[in-house]
Amino acid sequence: MNNNKKNIYIIILSIIIFLLGIIFIIYGLNFKNDGTKVYSYKAQKSDNYEVLLKPNNFYSTEKLPAGGYYASNSINSYIINLKYDFEGNKKANIDYNYNIIAELVGIVKSNDNIDKEVWNRSFLLKDNSYYNQENTDNFSVEEAVNIDYPYYYNLAHLYEKTYQITIDTILKLRLNISYNINSSDLVNEKIDDFIELDIPITNTVSEIKENYQNVLSNEINSHLQNNEFHKIIFYAVGALFIIISISIIIILKILNKKNKKEIYIRNINHIIKYYKDLIVKIANEPDLTNLKTINISIFEDLIDIAEQTQNVILHYESLDNVKNVFYVIIDNLVYIYNLHLP
Repeated sequence: MNNNKKNIYIIILSIIIFLLGIIFIIYGLNFKNDGTKVYSYKAQKSDNYEVLLKPNNFYSTEKLPAGGYYASNSINSYIINLKYDFEGNKKANIDYNYNIIAELVGIVKSNDNIDKEVWNRSFLLKDNSYYNQENTDNFSVEEAVNIDYPYYYNLAHLYEKTYQITIDTILKLRLNISYNINSSDLVNEKIDDFIELDIPITNTVSEIKENYQNVLSNEINSHLQNNEFHKIIFYAVGALFIIISISIIIILKILNKKNKKEIYIRNINHIIKYYKDLIVKIANEPDLTNLKTINISIFEDLIDIAEQTQNVILHYESLDNVKNVFYVIIDNLVYIYNLHLP
């Protein structure tokens, strides 16, 4: 197999490796490992409450049930029970913590009729509580909260009176819960969730609105743990293939240049060795002005011309040896054979 064929095969191989690199990178960009289900869970969230009334002559009971509308000035307090039930599909170690906060949010309408928050104050009703359960598939959180409705009502009205502004105030009651799930095939799966209730404060009528999804459920697949790792592998392999293909082309180019230089030097040495009796080396290029030049592509043809006309062959070599020129001058004709370093 000659060098040209070898070069062609090597170039084809490098192109294939380069394309494989591109394919790996594209695959990495679009990689989605469906994986297998390693864990699933469901969290049921709920609330219930009752309204305790101020002393009055209008109601036959001191408590009103949930789900209604209530005159704001009649409310003494809301007794609210928050419940969070978690259940997994298999045993795991679960660390969880939760707190309860109340947040007063004052809102006004802007000129373009968009709600703008002008006041916000938070109250920590229950500090963070931390729990750890080992080898379990469930846990529950249940907390009762007493909302002193007149306190928040009076505070909101005091804000309006102090700053001479009319606002709509909402009390946001929120149970924040966070937990980590650890098992043999699941490491540090963190989940943040909440239960939030909205209670209007400055309105003449109050109610409780749920502002959360009652059920949180999810399936955790293996790709959630190793998807990014696989992408990095694909990127790395793709980049490696591209680097290899480019390196092959560069090395091939260097070797070809080296081979061409070796061939060039070998040709010069061959000519000097076997035809030294016909060759006269000159220091400067001859003046070819007014001479008709004929370029010869085969050195042996130049030998024949010199022998037939009984002329010598003039040999000029450039100082850097990148150019060797051979001349046979006959009257007003000059025959030229060029050898240049590729």
